[in-house]
This record gives sequence, C-alpha cells and structure tokens, in this order.
Amino acid sequence: MCSILLGLAVDLPVPDGRDSSCIIKSVRALLDFVFLAQYQSHTMDSIKHLLNCLAAFHNHKAIFFDLGVWEHFNLPKLHSLTHYASAIQLFGTTDNYNTEQSECLHIDLAKDAYHATNRKDEYPQMTAWLERQEKMQRHAAFINTKQHDLHQPAQTWKILGPPCIHAQCVKMTCHPSLKAVSFDTLKTQYGALKFQDALANFVAQVNYPEARRNAQSLHADDTLIPFWGVPVFHLIKFTETDKSETIDSVHAWPEQKDTCGRIIPLRFDTVLVENPSPDPRQGRIKGSSLFLTH
Repeated sequence: MCSILLGLAVDLPVPDGRDSSCIIKSVRALLDFVFLAQYQSHTMDSIKHLLNCLAAFHNHKAIFFDLGVWEHFNLPKLHSLTHYASAIQLFGTTDNYNTEQSECLHIDLAKDAYHATNRKDEYPQMTAWLERQEKMQRHAAFINTKQHDLHQPAQTWKILGPPCIHAQCVKMTCHPSLKAVSFDTLKTQYGALKFQDALANFVAQVNYPEARRNAQSLHADDTLIPFWGVPVFHLIKFTETDKSETIDSVHAWPEQKDTCGRIIPLRFDTVLVENPSPDPRQGRIKGSSLFLTH
C-alpha cells in the first residue's frame, strides 16, 4: 500500500485552489520514515535522516487541519514514531520485533470485551467482563489441577544428583596452527608466563612418577629444555565417545591478520580443568598434566 500512496497524492485536486505541495511533502516524509525504519542495519547518518523525515512530516501536517481531513494527530502510532531512533540505538533494528502477540491480545482483551457490552458506557463493562474472565480461568485451572492429582498415583521423590556428563574425547588436527612459537612469544602474546617452569614440572612427573613432590621439584630444576619454541594449536574440539559430532570446543589465539590483511581479534576461552588431587598417604601427585592459561 505504501508504494502507491505518494502517487495518489501527486496532483491531487485541493478545494479552494490551495497549494497541494504540503500534502506531497508530508506524505513523502512519512513514507521515507517508514522505509528507513525497515533498514536491517543503521548508521548515525541514517538515524539522523530518520529524525529529519519525522520533523518534515510534522512541519507540513497542518495542511490536513486546514482541509478539515483530521481534527488532531494525538494518535498512539504517530507518537511511537518519536521513539524509533532511540529504540534502534538501544535495542537494534526494527526487524527484531513483531506485533503478533499484541495483535492477538487486542482481540482477546479489547474486541471480545467490547462485543460483550451494550455499546453504552463500555469502559467499566469491559473491565468487569475481563475481571470475570480471569477469575473463571483461574478457577478452571485450579479444578483441573485437583482432578489431575486425584488420578495420578503417589510418587516417591528421589534426590537428584548432579547432571550426568557423557564421556568426551579430545579431537585435534594433525598439524598445529603454528609450527614453532618461541617461549617469549608465549609470554607476551599468549599470556603463558610460566610455560617453561610448567613444562619442566611435566617432564619431571613423567620421568619420575614414583618420586615425592620435593624430589620432583628438584628434578624439574635440573631439567634442560633443548629447544626454544613449541607448536601451538589454536583450537581443541570435544566429541562424544564413538561419535564424530562436535559438542564443545576451545579457542585460543592472539590478535593476528588473515590472508587478506584483515585483523582477527584475540580470543582466549575460559576453561575449567579438573586437576588430580595429591595422595596424602604416598605424598605424590596421581597422574600428570600440563595446562596453559591466559
């Protein structure tokens, strides 16, 4: 309908030889506002143009008063147009909304209520009708609940434990994201400040699994790392056992550029790791692990 409204207003005959240009300007401004409001993305310039169109409509709408077409413009829909710019800036573009719920409620709470009146002094009759409908619905819901409980056998409540987590398998690519990253780069760009110390502790735990904690610390201090860098994987995937579908993933990479020169922002996901607790009877760590944190 909007696509033909401006064509209907052009060269529209006006009584008393009045100038019809104000009609065309007001209709065009309102149509421009409607189409601009439907944009899927906005900039500050488009929002400014949206406000200018609304201001142009209000500047030229007096022609409708002069022609006796309408007595006032105190309409809720016209008032709502003043909030479009701020709503778009706060909550996003208007394609995120729809009026289906409000239209349905208008039928249930306004039209049906009005049809139940005698069309005279309808407001108190509508409110009384709505109040009675709500009481009847609550009473019917109460009766249905009681009848349902009578037909259901008594249930024994069970204490629910924590949710069951299925066994997961780590899935990684055959080749690392970067083949050789220096220890200094791990400190400055990845935030792994104590990577060399953690690596030495890991090697000591693997080589001397039966040693006590103090002895493993001494072995870690004597461990010589004969290389200056390590391969780095930027993505780890987790799949269920015997399934190839990915159910979770971990991303970790510093700021970088793609092949087109565009900047890819840094990303370091937060990961909770269950670390094996020490065995107080034997004074050693059960298992061994090496973790990188940002």
